[in-house]
Amino acid sequence: MSELALARVMVGALAAALAAFGCFLFAPGAGAAVARLPRARALGWGLSALCWAWVAAQLTLHPIDFLAFLTPARTIVGAAVCLALTWLLLGNLLCARALGGLMMLWPMPVILAVREQATAWRLVPVSVGYTSLTFGMVVVFYPWVFRAACDALAGRPGLRRLTAALFLASGAAAVCAAFALGEVIGQ
Repeated sequence: MSELALARVMVGALAAALAAFGCFLFAPGAGAAVARLPRARALGWGLSALCWAWVAAQLTLHPIDFLAFLTPARTIVGAAVCLALTWLLLGNLLCARALGGLMMLWPMPVILAVREQATAWRLVPVSVGYTSLTFGMVVVFYPWVFRAACDALAGRPGLRRLTAALFLASGAAAVCAAFALGEVIGQ
């Protein structure tokens, strides 16, 4: 799969995730569910496993010079050890941290693939990506910020509806961007 095809798939998945979360926030029982989200243990385990699998896959596919000693087998074992340590040591607000990790991981392949696109729509995934990257770093290092944001969304229906509308609008823009990507600058 080419970098551009992967970027289209990831931007499409981003659009689906943004729209799904926006629709979820409009649901009647969303307030209580959003309040429980940062401490959702099973979801935290699954998302953290996805994060470490993603890191292991990236290290296997795109090796880094100073980590050249990591063979694919060592990378998988290292990711498994890191996952076990994550589950053991970071149990408090693990879901928030894992979500922050995913928010830091997804933008880079998309940004690298769309930076040479001829369309101005390339700015949508890049802008959303850098916003996600920044918020992801904050959430990983300060997970209580995510908990505070969830508490604010849970307690204020007006803010929750506004946030849902922003997520839906971002999802629509991501759909437009996914369809507009394709023509490389200079071709």
